[in-house]
Amino acid sequence: MVKLIVSLLVLAVVAQQAYGDFKCSLEVPEIPKGWMDLKDGCLNGMRHQIQEEINASYQYLAMGAYFARDSVNRPGFAETFFKSAKEEREHGSKLIEYLSMRGQLTDNVSNLINVPIVAKQEWKDGAAALEDALELETKVTRSIRKLIQTCEGKPYNHYHLVDYLTGVYLEEQLHGQRELAGKLTTLKKMMSTHGELGEFLFDKNL
Repeated sequence: MVKLIVSLLVLAVVAQQAYGDFKCSLEVPEIPKGWMDLKDGCLNGMRHQIQEEINASYQYLAMGAYFARDSVNRPGFAETFFKSAKEEREHGSKLIEYLSMRGQLTDNVSNLINVPIVAKQEWKDGAAALEDALELETKVTRSIRKLIQTCEGKPYNHYHLVDYLTGVYLEEQLHGQRELAGKLTTLKKMMSTHGELGEFLFDKNL
């Protein structure tokens, strides 16, 4: 059910941006709202993190599309970045599912997700792209840490959310950063001795 809600939300964002604002004509019934206690700074931080994940997903899509060009033809890099784009999009979806669980998907969808404009769409080589990817992951990690600090501090103390972010998201981010750093080091070593052939061979093993 939650996945259906998320899918409908994404479709609603696209429709809203294409056709303008729209609202449901049904009156919202009155129910107790004491359980909806995720608010203020922590809620705003969650919304910001969702947008960060979507932004990262679009940037990775641009990377994958560039290396998939016939004039570039680095299928290993393309597959890696397309996979990363999917992972970032899934991260955003999971955060939306969490907001749904906490009763927070009641606002205009345009206030939750905005389609980003990808500024950079070309790279001089694979090493430059991996450097950008590592910087992107570092930015997302910092954003998650800031969100954790906000939600665990007074007056919020949302322990469940903090545990979720620390055990699921932060763990994956740290492993991802280390993996990217290792790949970048290996690629630079190969390119320093073999030039473009080194990048070609590295791409074949991604």
